[in-house]
Amino acid sequence: MTSQILAVFYLNDLDHFIKENLKIKYYVRFQDDWCLYHESKEYLKYCLEEIKKFLTKEKLTLNRKSRIYKGGDNFVFLGRDVKGKYAKYRVKNRRINKKYKMYLKRKVELSNLMGTIVAYRNVEKLIYHTT
Repeated sequence: MTSQILAVFYLNDLDHFIKENLKIKYYVRFQDDWCLYHESKEYLKYCLEEIKKFLTKEKLTLNRKSRIYKGGDNFVFLGRDVKGKYAKYRVKNRRINKKYKMYLKRKVELSNLMGTIVAYRNVEKLIYHTT
């Protein structure tokens, strides 16, 4: 829970910077993972540099694996393989199955297992805008 609160606190200004200053229409952030979409690769390069400058002022840095992807390329976001407009869970079932096996062996409580399932469902709602 602490990392969620810190992400909201520290990255709220980044959200506003991306939406208002850089005028990015399509932007998604979940904690410290984020994607922004734009039709111009050159503009995205510019945005990446501006975001780096912004984060430097905040005494934060981008992960070195941050990069620009071509529209049709696969990439991983929030544990999903994303291609075009489709996203497929990458590790969801494996993690839930592992937690379920731990529950069966009484190594975790039911509430812990349910928390994992609910967390993945909430991310799914965020990505697919489902209810």
